[in-house]
Amino acid sequence: MDEYEDEPGRPAKDKSVISYGQVQFYAYVTLRAQPNLGMATDITEILAIVSLCCTKWEDATKGPVWYEEKTMGSIRAFSARTIDCAVGRVKVGDRWGIVDRSWGLQAAIMEGMVEPDYESEDDPDI
Repeated sequence: MDEYEDEPGRPAKDKSVISYGQVQFYAYVTLRAQPNLGMATDITEILAIVSLCCTKWEDATKGPVWYEEKTMGSIRAFSARTIDCAVGRVKVGDRWGIVDRSWGLQAAIMEGMVEPDYESEDDPDI
């Protein structure tokens, strides 16, 4: 992510962030060579088109991270190479909890649940 994305005209500076999102689809694209843009050869890339989850950049390996479907963030395109790992989610009431099992550090987001309300990723979200 660009640390200065909200400051047009300022040179980009990469910033590492933890972000969660739902991949909507993948796109295989080829950008044709553009010597005037410094691209001497064609570039082929697989893009993940992602709806971002509003989680305030929290890390689900360190504690529970929640988001609400009605407050999903913007849709963005990322190189599929930037996806670090796949995560799951579980619905509790009106919120979704991120289940991040990377590195074996998953947090128990279901603590205190009386009646679990599970929803399959295969079911369409409406």
